[in-house]
Amino acid sequence: MPSVWGMAEKVSAKKAAVRDEADPRFDPVAKAFARRRGFSLMESKSRAMRGLMLNRKSFGMSSNGRLILKMSEARVAELISTGTAKPFAPSPGKVMKGWLEVTHPDADWVALATEAFDLAAAGSVEPPARKRAAVKKAAKR
Repeated sequence: MPSVWGMAEKVSAKKAAVRDEADPRFDPVAKAFARRRGFSLMESKSRAMRGLMLNRKSFGMSSNGRLILKMSEARVAELISTGTAKPFAPSPGKVMKGWLEVTHPDADWVALATEAFDLAAAGSVEPPARKRAAVKKAAKR
């Protein structure tokens, strides 16, 4: 029968085995918002997945070396047309409206994330059309 002390050693060995997989390009992004009111950073244990939050709502994330941001649909279309980004698809065949994945290697992650933050702070991210219709129906009742 293993001792309690042996179990503690196994647990601490597992914690030590977690690698820091954070993308170094994301550090300046997180630091840019560190002192802004309402900002918080969500991180997985390995730091491979890091979420940008404003008042507990997500406006961006870094996942496995990718920067994913929420912007207005017009801005998403503009960045896609210039080759800076592509539509964000969390799984094959599922594209999320208003979300993009920055693909250009020379893109300024801090500037783009600041734009997403400002949009989230202004509350001007429009909900998808079907949600607006549901809100109108609820308002009529």
